Amino acid sequence: MTINPDPATAQPPRANSRQALLEAAGRIVLSEGVTRMTLEQVAREAGVSKGGLLYHFPSKEALIQAMIGHYVDHFDAAVAGSVADDPVPLGRWTRAYVRATAGELPEIDAAESRANAAITAALANFPELLEPVRDQSRRNQALIERDGLDPVTATIIRLAVDGLWLGENFDLLRLDPAMKQQVCDRLEAWTLQAPGPAGPT
Repeated sequence: MTINPDPATAQPPRANSRQALLEAAGRIVLSEGVTRMTLEQVAREAGVSKGGLLYHFPSKEALIQAMIGHYVDHFDAAVAGSVADDPVPLGRWTRAYVRATAGELPEIDAAESRANAAITAALANFPELLEPVRDQSRRNQALIERDGLDPVTATIIRLAVDGLWLGENFDLLRLDPAMKQQVCDRLEAWTLQAPGPAGPT
């Protein structure tokens, strides 16, 4: 639903108001859910006028699309940064994916990850809105398969950490922190093995 701003009350948007609105929307999604989130509520939470919000996001759908795009870009940037910092070419895209998905990179905020999961679940029946997430998943899979590892082994590692992410963010399974760390360490260790169809032993 699009809300027309009142010219009498609309205020010029602050330079950083878009980011503040996205962060506020993420907090509301975590506490209230996607369907109950309103533009007025987001504006209040962010300390931005209704006109300032509508300048950036003329509808709730536009705000949700922007949130999805923000999460996709943030994850991609974190993965790329980890790859750039990794001196070992073999398996570095897969290692970066493991670290980002498991929340081991400082750029990946746990609350943001949960909000992303909540939006993804709520929009499961709206594939057009989730297309950026699907595109991201396909890009990551292509990079992982060309990472110098046996593609099947690399895919198994990716699927394992995806399962960890799903379990945590949908409250299906939360490993003891020590066990989680050992699992992630083992997955990363497998990415350092020589490529070949035999895979990890």
